[in-house]
Amino acid sequence: MTLLESKQALKAQLADQFDAIELNSLLSMLFEHVTGNNQLQQVIHKNDQLSEVQVNELKKYGEELAKGKPIQYILGKAWFMGKEYIVNEQVLIPRPETEELVEWVLEYAEIINKPLHIIDIGTGSGCIPIALKTALPNCTITGLDISEGALAVAKLNATQLNTNIEWIQQDILMSASMPSNYDIIVSNPPYIPFNEKVNMQVQVKNYEPALALFVTNEDPLIFYRIIARLGKQCLNPNGQLFFEMHYDQGKAIQTLFDEMGYHAELRKDMFGKDRMIRASLKPKQGA
Repeated sequence: MTLLESKQALKAQLADQFDAIELNSLLSMLFEHVTGNNQLQQVIHKNDQLSEVQVNELKKYGEELAKGKPIQYILGKAWFMGKEYIVNEQVLIPRPETEELVEWVLEYAEIINKPLHIIDIGTGSGCIPIALKTALPNCTITGLDISEGALAVAKLNATQLNTNIEWIQQDILMSASMPSNYDIIVSNPPYIPFNEKVNMQVQVKNYEPALALFVTNEDPLIFYRIIARLGKQCLNPNGQLFFEMHYDQGKAIQTLFDEMGYHAELRKDMFGKDRMIRASLKPKQGA
């Protein structure tokens, strides 16, 4: 079977599940992964014969795509802020909105212009602390997660990208204190109520780790409240909290932080939705 014949067969198999532009992009990535040919080379070598191993590998990947498995998990990699990260079903797939959160932290760090101690809570693949360490080599960066599997992936990424990160396995919801004091706490915590799962894409709800996605319907802000409480104990003077959040929870989180003694600022993402919040402790009265 030629490269072109294999690609046409997969297009026919998947045409009902993806629009043409998305499908062409997915297949281009799959064929590059299997054959080593980039998009242009795939056109040039369209009549090349594929090996039996390559044909079977592409068939398997097509079946996985048909079931809704994300291309990032099929390939075992995703891109974040210009770097390639290892990903599997132990970790969330990095998203552009989270890049915006990192950029906001970097904006603040540039203003402060001194070595900072930063912790990322719920680190997953490690993309947030690794991106921060890459941009801020003089800062001390920590990544914390409850999941041993996620931390294993994060450590692989740190090694692959030559970054020195401290890793901690800890359940933040059961924590009475933090491991150290910090200038910045950053987090993209679970924030999707379980009752929204039914309306989510198959690629997300059936493959990405529920532990990193969902919270109870009764207490969807639990991570924000717990981390803000811990922040009052461990933030250094002028310390900051930076969070990603559900687009329709911004006002509720802002109110929560205000009641807990923080001043909070919302920021919209590239799609115009409230997606990030930054908070700092209000000065004590009389101070």
